[in-house]
Amino acid sequence: MTDKDKAELVYTALGGAGEIGMNCYLYGLGRGSGADWIVVDLGIGFGDMETSPGVELVLPDIGFLRQISKRVKGLFVTHAHEDHIGAIPHLWASIGAPIYARPFTAELVRRKLEEAGQDTRIVREVSPGQAVDAGRFSVRFLPITHSIPEASMLAIAAPQGTVVHSGDFKLDPDPQLGDPYDLSPYEELGREGVLALACDSTNVFLAGQAGSESEITANLRRIIRAAPGAVAATSFASNVARLKTLATAAHDVGRSIVVAGRAMRRMIEVAVETGQLKDFPPVVPDDQASQIPRENLFFLVTGSQGEARAALARIAGGSHPSVKLRDGDTVLFSSKTIPGNEAGIYRLYNKLSEQGIRVIDSEMERIHVSGHARRDDLEKIYEVLKPKVSVPIHGEHRHLVEHAKWAREWGASHALVVPNGSVARLDGNSPGVVDEVETGRIYLDGHAMIGAMDGVIRDRLKLARQGHVVLSLVIDEDGTLIADPDAKVIGGPQQHESWPDTLAGMIAEAVDEAIEGAAPKAKRTDAAVEDLAGKAARRVCTRYWGKKPVMTVMVTRLEDED
Repeated sequence: MTDKDKAELVYTALGGAGEIGMNCYLYGLGRGSGADWIVVDLGIGFGDMETSPGVELVLPDIGFLRQISKRVKGLFVTHAHEDHIGAIPHLWASIGAPIYARPFTAELVRRKLEEAGQDTRIVREVSPGQAVDAGRFSVRFLPITHSIPEASMLAIAAPQGTVVHSGDFKLDPDPQLGDPYDLSPYEELGREGVLALACDSTNVFLAGQAGSESEITANLRRIIRAAPGAVAATSFASNVARLKTLATAAHDVGRSIVVAGRAMRRMIEVAVETGQLKDFPPVVPDDQASQIPRENLFFLVTGSQGEARAALARIAGGSHPSVKLRDGDTVLFSSKTIPGNEAGIYRLYNKLSEQGIRVIDSEMERIHVSGHARRDDLEKIYEVLKPKVSVPIHGEHRHLVEHAKWAREWGASHALVVPNGSVARLDGNSPGVVDEVETGRIYLDGHAMIGAMDGVIRDRLKLARQGHVVLSLVIDEDGTLIADPDAKVIGGPQQHESWPDTLAGMIAEAVDEAIEGAAPKAKRTDAAVEDLAGKAARRVCTRYWGKKPVMTVMVTRLEDED
């Protein structure tokens, strides 16, 4: 952001505004180089084969944050879902400011930092209602219900007024874990006056209320009781309330609970240690499951989004070391499908079905309620807080636009659509977008961080779409071939009944003819030989295969010792 912008109180997102996931929001207070900044959440997204093949995690590009790192006063974490905390161990060390969170979230963040070999002392636990001074900001955590313990909205106080950042939330009167929602702190804020509300947009297209966790318990008991064999249920590992609901329903109908999946076991463990789970049913170690009659078994497993390395995918593939499902068993998908994951989930459905395993999801039975507010819930928050300015967050662009439309109907004087990278002034007579900062994506590819502009993903997509031809050439000083060209076709057809030879053979022959037929001056440099060979190989591929594969030509030029 440039010094010419004189806005006193500004907001921008490096992730989460224009997408669902990878949340990272910034608030700035002051002018130019003298501004104080705070960050809200630092989460991840997930790669997919269509846009980022082979990528494990997608992280927000925090280049702008690094530029202003000396003025960042803290990271405030609303709750412990991966799309809000997952990037912390990968990115936050370069900023170094303290991290503030409630105890359950703080413990999970500490564990992530410890696993990454980083200093956990930067994590500071905060109680509900406690004011944290961060430069010229003062921030309070306000409890709200969601699908994970200790979710909070943030009341961010500045001289210009109070901004409420919603995080993810719903209004659940009977959440099964933690206290019912209580709007009295929000009513008090509304009476004092709220300048702006940055609010969750995930379910803005859905009318009505999100529903309570308690509403699905009876259905789960009925389905689990009626199942003839073993039952496995999958949900987000971080949805501790749902894990408790599932386990309690199974325990109530006489089943033994087995937890399969490291992330799920860790979530339950932390919830117990921090006092969130006080009455979780007894758990049987997964290596003892074979000793229990199948009709008495209930598995809680990771993998609700079709993740290849999660427990359910390994179970479906027969590679899990201790959990086996078979004909007559049942799998419950008690979760929402994240957009983009449909293909992987449906492949998993079919893989289970082919083995005689019944699959039940939330479209077939009411076994899931969303953790995100629907329109009636959103309207209630607007009614209570009465914000002057609305800033929709946590949604694709269409969600932000729809939310802004409703926000105006719900009384907001200004409703700003502020996608990632746009900077909005929140105070003054005419709030709106005033600047831009650079933003984007970083990919965690194995152990390496790669930028969106590094070309790695672009090259990998080309390889996936077009295949790869590798040519190895050995020539002398004059460019004459010393040995026959060696061609390998990767990710392409090897032979076809209508072809006179294999594709690799035809490529090698064409390259031989091109190099041997070229004038000596056309072969003086290795680059020229690479060009000759590549063009000849592409002509063959285009004619016979109909593709223009990625071409790699390796030239070895042997020189006379004299």
